[in-house]
Amino acid sequence: MLVAVFAPEFRSAKNMHLRNFYMITVNFVEHSISCKEKLNKKNKTGAAFTDDGFAMGVAYILKLLDQYLEFDSLHWFQAVRDKYKKEMNAVVKEQSVQSAGQDEKLLQTMNLTQKRLDVYLQEFELLHFSLSSARIFFRADKTAAEEIQERKDKEVASKAGALSDGSTPLTLHQSDPP
Repeated sequence: MLVAVFAPEFRSAKNMHLRNFYMITVNFVEHSISCKEKLNKKNKTGAAFTDDGFAMGVAYILKLLDQYLEFDSLHWFQAVRDKYKKEMNAVVKEQSVQSAGQDEKLLQTMNLTQKRLDVYLQEFELLHFSLSSARIFFRADKTAAEEIQERKDKEVASKAGALSDGSTPLTLHQSDPP
């Protein structure tokens, strides 16, 4: 119901600045990790435990703007996954080369780098799963045009069903009393 109410306004000409909303690159993951790290510190100012509210909001706005196909065309999550896996492989390769040199500080730095990359990858995966779940909630499998056609088909089917029971449709003429 919320989608049906707000979608026309979001898609109107006065909100054309939102037509590229699907291309927003978010730093949500970095912010989320930063807030979670603050939970482990003594001074917890700015600390937060995140949930799927951000993903739900993005899914909702993408639905309102009918931009799921455009968002999917970016292959954003796959590109992020590939980037972090490539960086992790490079660190592992460098670790194997450096392990022969026995530079202990460099190996510790590489271990920390590998852990940081793994945390980022996991956080991006969590965002991906949250967004996928939220999209199911908003029926992201259908475009706005498909949903309109589905409603029209249901209306036609219900009218046809009412007539197929043998009854004739009731029509009032101007001369008939209400």
